[in-house]
Amino acid sequence: MRCRPESKVAKCFRSVKCPYQQAQTAHATYGNINYLLVGPENGEVVVCFHGLNGSRMLFNDLGELYSRQCGFRVLSFDLYGHGLSNAPQVDLCPCKGVPSCRCCGTPYARYDLDFFVDQTEELLHFVGLGDSRVNLVGFSLGGSVAVAFARRFPERVRRIVAMSPSGFIPKVPPAYYLLQAFWWCLIPIAPHVLCTCWYKKERFARSLKNEDQDVDEEAIQSLWSRFVWQLYVKRGVARATLAACHRIPWFNLKGLFQEAGRHPRPVLLVWGERDALNPPATVAEEVRQCFSNAQLMLVKNAGHIAICDQPRQVILSILAFLKLPENTRMGATPLATSSLPQPVRVPSSAIAKPSGDKAAGQTNKADRAAQMPVPMVFGHGEMLGDEAEGLSSESTPTHVHL
Repeated sequence: MRCRPESKVAKCFRSVKCPYQQAQTAHATYGNINYLLVGPENGEVVVCFHGLNGSRMLFNDLGELYSRQCGFRVLSFDLYGHGLSNAPQVDLCPCKGVPSCRCCGTPYARYDLDFFVDQTEELLHFVGLGDSRVNLVGFSLGGSVAVAFARRFPERVRRIVAMSPSGFIPKVPPAYYLLQAFWWCLIPIAPHVLCTCWYKKERFARSLKNEDQDVDEEAIQSLWSRFVWQLYVKRGVARATLAACHRIPWFNLKGLFQEAGRHPRPVLLVWGERDALNPPATVAEEVRQCFSNAQLMLVKNAGHIAICDQPRQVILSILAFLKLPENTRMGATPLATSSLPQPVRVPSSAIAKPSGDKAAGQTNKADRAAQMPVPMVFGHGEMLGDEAEGLSSESTPTHVHL
C-alpha cells in the first residue's frame, strides 16, 4: 500500500492514526490486498463486497457470526483503492485493453467493474479457493461487483445477496456530468487540489452539527479520521475514487443484471425502506425483475446502509437465506430465522437498539461512520440521520454517495 512519508503529510494531519484494521495481506498484481478469511476449511464460502469508499470492516459482525457459529468460511477484503488495500495508479488511456504499465512493472488500474472482478478472482486463487463455488454478499457498489462476478463465472456462484446494489440510481448529480466531461484533467490533478482547510476538524465538525444532524463527538472523530487518512496519508485514493465514479455505470447496469439474472440461482435483494439514494419504490422492483429467481426484502427503519441501521435483522435474514437449498424457488419462500440452529449468538455490536433511545442512536451513527466512510472529493456532506440518507440535493448539491 502506497502511503506518504510523515514529512510529506500536512502538519495539521500528522497525528491522525490509521483507522482501519490490518488483517491478512495478499501480494497481488496491483499491490497488496487487505483481507480476512475465517471459518472452517470445509465450510461453504461467503465472499463479501463493501461499497464505494467503504472497507471490509462493514462485515465484521457478519463474518464473526457466520464463521464461528454457523460453519461458513467468510472472505472479506478491501477493494483496491479502499481501506488498507493498495490504490494503484489510474490508467488514463480512454481505450480499454491497451497495456499500460509503470516503469517499476506494476500495471495501472482502470477501476471499472471488470477490474474489481479480476481482483476477486486473483484473491480467491491466492487463498486456495480458486475452484470453490461461492456465495456472494455485496452492498451498493459491492452488489454490482458481485453480479458482475456471477455473470463472468455463472457456475461458480451458489447464491447472491445484493443490498441496495448500485447501477440503477435514478438521480444523476450535476458533478457527475462535470466528471464525465473533464475526467482527463480532473483525475490527474485530484490530489493536488485538495485544500487542507476543507478538512480541518473544527470546520468538519461544524458541517455535520447543523440543525438536522445531531451527531456526537465519537461519530465525528471516526468519520473525520477516515477522510483525512485516506485523502492525505494514503496515496492514490482521490484519483481512484474519481476513476471509479467515471468508469462504473452507476445509472444504467440493467443489461448486466439481466444477463446474470437468467441463471436460476437464488437471489436475495435487501433494501432499506428509507433508502433515498436507491429509493425502493422506484428502484427495488426494477432490480428484482432482472432476476429469474429473486426475493426482495424491505427493512423497516433503515436507509441505504441497512446492515448498519438494522444489523441484527439483516444479518440473520441473510444467514437464513444462505441456508436454503440451491434449488429453492424464491417467489414466496419466507426467511424464517426461527429455523436457524440454536443458540445463534449475534455479536453485541450488531444488536440494534430502540430508535427512541438517544444514546443508542448516537452509537448507531458512530457505527455507520466507522464502517462506511465517504471521503469523496466532491464534498463531505454524508448524512448520518435516518431521514437524510444518501443523496441530499438541498444540503450537499455536489455530493455523491454510492
